[in-house]
Amino acid sequence: MTTILKAMNSSPHRIGLHLAKKTRDPIVAGLFYPATRSELADKIHSLIRSVPVGPGRSAALISPHGSLDYSGAVAAAAWNSVHPRNIGTLVVLSPSHRAYEQGIFLPESRVFSIPTADFNVDRPLLRELRHSTTNIIENDIPHLEDHGIEMQLLFAAHLCPEASLLPIIVSNMDAESLDSLFSNLHFMLGDRIASTLFVMSSNMAVESDETSCRAATSRFLQCVVERDLEGLSAARKEDHSFCGASIIAAYLRSNLSSAMDGRILAAPCSSPFTEIGDPVVGYGAVGFSR
Repeated sequence: MTTILKAMNSSPHRIGLHLAKKTRDPIVAGLFYPATRSELADKIHSLIRSVPVGPGRSAALISPHGSLDYSGAVAAAAWNSVHPRNIGTLVVLSPSHRAYEQGIFLPESRVFSIPTADFNVDRPLLRELRHSTTNIIENDIPHLEDHGIEMQLLFAAHLCPEASLLPIIVSNMDAESLDSLFSNLHFMLGDRIASTLFVMSSNMAVESDETSCRAATSRFLQCVVERDLEGLSAARKEDHSFCGASIIAAYLRSNLSSAMDGRILAAPCSSPFTEIGDPVVGYGAVGFSR
């Protein structure tokens, strides 16, 4: 709520207008990435050009949600592995970084806006998913307070700006509920799966030093590509680390990942940017393709 209250106090007319038309405005523009359209476009183009083109045709990604200065090149590596697929539907799943009640949260907003694009939420798909289980809640608050999905849209604006969006925030959900979520997505998307990109927004290890961070991140990513679900579960128990681990594990258990091979595309950490004594955050990019 803090972000919303600050925004309302500083610009009540703008917030009122955008809530009225159900647009989820960016919350970390100017903090995690450039706030102007031209600067952001230039930054994303530069990051995309700075990393190798991946194997192509990834159907699902693991991509970080740190600032562009910290993890932008890693996210670019993930998104570069999608080319040249045509993406009609974009499903982005992110963990909640706030202390919300348990739930799978879909937005009330009709549009997710960033400086370089406006993404229309796939309302028919959202409604169908919302009615599939009582664990799924339509509530804007978690989306207005979290940046995990927003950071992926910066790259989606470069790759598939016309794609319809299904943004999902997961908060403290059990494995059974997440398995049901992915099963329902598989059923509801049907023939659209071929033109759907799944993005799991997640950072990796959080450690006190670079060596430990790199080692823990490497172990986790090996568990992902080897489908070691017990290893993923053990890693998730570490405080503040691997925030999207439960989502990633559920994807690996689902039919959506059948016959998919995961490839580690990048795995650096934040140590070049952190001050002495600050925690070191690991980042990882994985592309899944047949």
